[in-house]
Amino acid sequence: MSLRRALVLVAAALLTGCTQSAPAEPDATAAGASSIPDSRISVQLFTFFYAIGFGEDQAARDRQEQVLASLAEAGYRYVEPVDYTGFQGLDATEYRALLDAYGLQVSSLHTSVTMGTSDQQWEAKLDTATTLGTAYVGAGENPRTFTSSADWVAFAEKIDHLGEMAADRGMRYLVHLHDYEFTSVYGGESAFDILVEHTSPENVTFELDLYWATAAGEDARALVSEHRDRIALLHVKDMAEDGGITTVGEGVIDFPSIFEAAGPGIDFYVIERDPEDAPSFDPLGPSVAGLAYLRSVRW
Repeated sequence: MSLRRALVLVAAALLTGCTQSAPAEPDATAAGASSIPDSRISVQLFTFFYAIGFGEDQAARDRQEQVLASLAEAGYRYVEPVDYTGFQGLDATEYRALLDAYGLQVSSLHTSVTMGTSDQQWEAKLDTATTLGTAYVGAGENPRTFTSSADWVAFAEKIDHLGEMAADRGMRYLVHLHDYEFTSVYGGESAFDILVEHTSPENVTFELDLYWATAAGEDARALVSEHRDRIALLHVKDMAEDGGITTVGEGVIDFPSIFEAAGPGIDFYVIERDPEDAPSFDPLGPSVAGLAYLRSVRW
């Protein structure tokens, strides 16, 4: 066994308290193989927020590396980082080197954007995205304080401008959707409708969170079918019978029918399980289970 592989296995054990076995790579030519290749599966690192913590000390950096090592050992090839407070003190070049060490690539990058984000600040975020090698960068959290259609129109125009800047550098602005973009309704028009209407497909794309869309009372199948030209990524997050969040494949959301309705235009299926600030919560378990589910799902 190589030293690097040994270190990866030790890191996985440190994170979870037990050794996780890596799912076998599916044979794409065999009957019953997954409809989704590994090259289109990612995992949202928000899942590991509490496991890693928010410091920039060496212990936090070690935990960050342990998470990446564990995901690589489980079989992931892509991750979706969150750059709200940096990467435990690493700059983009250092973080890219860490990802490279474990054979991981970035599917998409979540960051923070407000009406006050300047072009200069956005260029810095685009520099980070370029260094990480992703084609998608944008807000993982849209403003919850808007109270009118005009607020959302102004935000749409803002991000379309930022999206144009991204497009000039070969990227697209990414809007991650929660429930409130659907439940915020003004004169029969939802905030999501406004964002679609006032942004261009060339500049802005959407990442539909299947849990939050379902929680908002939306028909996710209808959404992905109607907006095939605007939805490029899916957050694959499951709903328990009581309405809470559960591990992908263990809940009530009919993922195969949604994936079929979305068609072939989805670039990434991103596994997520919102983190719990509790010692008993194992963020790696749901991530490994989600990967196994996407590797086996058929439609």
